Parts: sequence; C-alpha cells; structure tokens
Amino acid sequence: MGIQSKIKERLIKKRNTSTGLYSLGLILLISASAQADLVLNGSSVYSDLGKNQFAAALYLETPQKNPDSVHTIKGERRMEVRVLNNYSKRRWFNLWMQSISINNSRETFSESAQDLITLMQAAKSAPQKGDFIEYLSSPDHGTSMRFNGTELIADLPGEVFGLLLNTWIGAIPPTTRFKEEILGRQGNPEAIELLETVTTDPKRTTLAASWAVQQKPKTVAVVEKPAVKKTTKAKVVATVKPKITPTPLSVVATIATGTEAFAADDKIVAVKPKTDATSSASAASTKAGSTKAASIKAAPIKIASADKEAVPDTSTESEDELDFNVAEALAMRDYTPLVMQKIYKKIRYPSRAIDRGFEGTVRMAIVVSKAGALERVTVAQESRYAILNKAAIKATEQAAPFPELPAALNTDEFEITVPITFKLK
Repeated sequence: MGIQSKIKERLIKKRNTSTGLYSLGLILLISASAQADLVLNGSSVYSDLGKNQFAAALYLETPQKNPDSVHTIKGERRMEVRVLNNYSKRRWFNLWMQSISINNSRETFSESAQDLITLMQAAKSAPQKGDFIEYLSSPDHGTSMRFNGTELIADLPGEVFGLLLNTWIGAIPPTTRFKEEILGRQGNPEAIELLETVTTDPKRTTLAASWAVQQKPKTVAVVEKPAVKKTTKAKVVATVKPKITPTPLSVVATIATGTEAFAADDKIVAVKPKTDATSSASAASTKAGSTKAASIKAAPIKIASADKEAVPDTSTESEDELDFNVAEALAMRDYTPLVMQKIYKKIRYPSRAIDRGFEGTVRMAIVVSKAGALERVTVAQESRYAILNKAAIKATEQAAPFPELPAALNTDEFEITVPITFKLK
C-alpha cells in the first residue's frame, strides 16, 4: 500500500497549519486507514492517440479474477487513477460517460445519472498530469471520491461505483488486455511503476483541499438532491426511452444482420462467414480499403494529431460553462450506441486476416457533426496489423452519415470512441 502511505505522509506534514486544514487532514487519515487492508487485484494503463493517458488499479479485500465476483463481493473496494496527461473537463466527462453508457443498461444509467454528474463535477478543475483520483465503495457509506488526497464526495449510492467499475471490467472495456490486467489474470509492471512513481504537484494537492473547504456551506443543498433527481428522471425517460436499445447485449443481436456476430471475452466481435464468395468480396473490400486509406493520406493510422489531441490546452477553457445536466448525460448515453451500432453493422473481418490468424483491437476516435456527418476519423489505438486498422476505418466511413445530434447535447460536433476487436473463435 505504498500509494496510501504517501497520502498519509503528505497529510501529516500539514498538521501544523491552520486549525481548519488540520481537521481536514485528520479526517482524510481516518478515511485512508479505513481501507488500509485492501490488496491490489490488478493494474493497467489506458492509452490512446499514441500516449499513456492514465494508470489504473483495482483494490479489493480478497483478489477476484471473475468480473461477477468483483461486483458481488461484500466489503470495501477502490479504483485508483493516476492521470498521465492533461485533460479538458469536457474530454474527461465524455471519456467516462461514454464508457459508462455502453457498459450499462439505460435504466441503470438513468437512475444514477444525477449522481454521476455530481461525482464528475466535484473536482473544480480538469484533471492534469500527476493528479491522483480514487473512487471508493463501502457497504456502510456507499460511493465516495478522493482527489489528490481530499475527499470531495461521499455517501452516494453504491450503484454508482458499479457503473464506474463496469468501464474497466464490463462488456466493452478499453481493451481485452486492460480488463485481463485489472482482473489480475495478467500482470503489468509498468502500471504499478507509474502508480508509484508519478507524483502530484503540491499546488494541486493544496487546491483540492481548498475545494473541500468551499463545499462545506453547500452540504445542506445536497440533501435535497433526491427529490430533484426523481422529478428530472421521470421527465427525461418519458421523452427519450422509445429511441434506445435497452441493454448492451441487444447491440450484439443487431450486429448479427449480415454477419456472424458473437461476444468473445465479453467483447463485441463481427466475423464474416468464410466462403469462396465471401473471400472474394472480402479481398475486394481490403483493396478498396487500401485505396480509401491512401486518399486520406493514412493520417489516422499515423496519428498525426496525437500531441494536439492528447494534451489539450485547458488554459482557455471556461470551466464554469461546462454545466452538465441529466438531459445531456442521457442524450449522450442514447446517442453513443446508435453510432456504434451502425459501425458494427459494417465491420467485415478480412479473409486474409482470418487465413493468417490476425487478431487485435482497434479503437476509433470519430467526430460527428451536428447534422450527423463524419467530420474526422482517427485511430486512437492501432492493432498490430494494418489490414485490421484499415478494416476498422472502412467500416466507420461506410457507416456514415449518422443520426443528427440530439438537441440536448448542445454542441456542434461530438467525439465518440468506438472499440472494435477482431477475434477468431
């Protein structure tokens, strides 16, 4: 528990400041020690656009390798995130909300939408390199969150932690390898090293502590949240629900049109039936895909804009304007699967890749205009094989145009990350 030890030492050094900071530090020490007996279940690194974005770790009282067991186990649980790159607040919000939306049913998502927004808005600044974020689950105290050692949110429903956990070990994790490592089925020494060695800027630690002090007078308002949540939920669900696929599993059923679709290792996979006619068509598709990729100068595969995308300039972003609400969260949850569903229908496993046993995950970062046009497509994470990368690009391009953006998203363009895994039975 080296990470927890660092938090303790940092807080102890502050105990000779003002009385208020001393009291806060004492509370945090007690909170940290409450989960001191947890053990590392697994750790991994989330990467896209050619850069490591954050290191992740899951701590449990007893190691578990089965995702169902991780969800149902009684006791304390903790997810740790060490941020390795600067984010804008919007990008951080989209990263979590989109992953939550595709790994949980709409009903579950809508019931906890307001709590999720409260959690995401607790930090008053966008995450920066070195920030350390903890999401904690307790049978007695529900879900809480610590940011650089300061508890900003507590006593949210336990279901909120489950929604967050599914982004790592649910049906569609960042990659199959990420899920395997978080479940402890594979090791990742790099993740452990990053979690231990990357440090938080002391100014960021002090800033987080100031947010907790500022939030104290507002605690009374939080008590009234359930009544507001109930009214909002009933209104939005009645408006949007008829448009959406009820659960992630129904996406698999929809993809089955025209392909042999199955879930392997909890990942959605589409495989074109291997017949002579199919092989010819697939070969033609591969050739066409190569031509098309050349016409866009293969920029997505080379990740030409990786630096710009991975390290956004947050200095000009007005954090106050990013006022997320339930309607926007639900609109995002409803729209994301519609886009993914159209792309999955176009996926074809190239026959040459099948013959050679090529497998891999390609994660596409696409930008959709307000009218539903495909503005940009980038390979956020490549597979080892160019033929699979091109197949993913081609499926994305063929799936366009997409439905127009819901008015509730209140944006002129929307970025979506689509994971595509090619895996043979």
